[in-house]
Amino acid sequence: MKHGLEGRAFAKAIAILVAFVAAGGGAVAAQTIDPNAAMRAADLTMYPASFSMIASISTLHRGADATTMEIEVEHKAGRGTFMEMLSPPRSKGMRFLQTEGALWMYSPRSGSRSPIRLSPRESFQGSVFSNNDVGDSTWANDYTASLAGSTTIDSPDFGKVDVWIVAGTAKRWDVPYGSVRLYLRKDGLLPLRVEYDAKSGLHIKTMELSGYSSIAGRLRPSRLVMTATDGTGDSSTVVIRDLKAREDLPDAMFNQSWLVR
Repeated sequence: MKHGLEGRAFAKAIAILVAFVAAGGGAVAAQTIDPNAAMRAADLTMYPASFSMIASISTLHRGADATTMEIEVEHKAGRGTFMEMLSPPRSKGMRFLQTEGALWMYSPRSGSRSPIRLSPRESFQGSVFSNNDVGDSTWANDYTASLAGSTTIDSPDFGKVDVWIVAGTAKRWDVPYGSVRLYLRKDGLLPLRVEYDAKSGLHIKTMELSGYSSIAGRLRPSRLVMTATDGTGDSSTVVIRDLKAREDLPDAMFNQSWLVR
């Protein structure tokens, strides 16, 4: 789950990509692309700059029953991300706030008024997604991009498609992955697959993106499947619904006083 870029980043990405993408998001220039601009374009495909949405996360662990949770998410460009658990009943009302590079959790049932700071690398509520994946993991903010080549992959939405492979190297120590590889459809730079490597270089997760349709004004995915590549086959599936661009989210929502209200 990736969250939106600021409006200035949107303008910059589009300005850089104009030399590579035909008017209206058509065919990408055949020879090469700017990898950093392409990574920003992929971010902008995921979500509007400021938005709200409902998302379910279903997880399958080997030898265990499937689990499902539902969260409501509000994100404001330049401010942060506020999330509240809607289900299951035991977790309903739990809140999360991603702001200024930190993710905080607060449970009204805890009896405390102090939120807990979470590690960006740890699993989000037992899923295969990390806390950073769910809270705030914009690729272009976290990784320096380079072009790693091109190939052809199968997409459930588009069939066999040509893609650019854009590799990203972590910019900071607190980024949960050492590197990523984005597989972007050449026509429109749509992210179809992302591979995640640990800082040791070990490939640990793969995310497949599908369910593309016109959502909040542009073609976006609604289904994200993250699978562990450690041999367990564990996977988590995010299904996005009710995604809307928002310009009315108050700044007050994105501070700790709102979290513990």
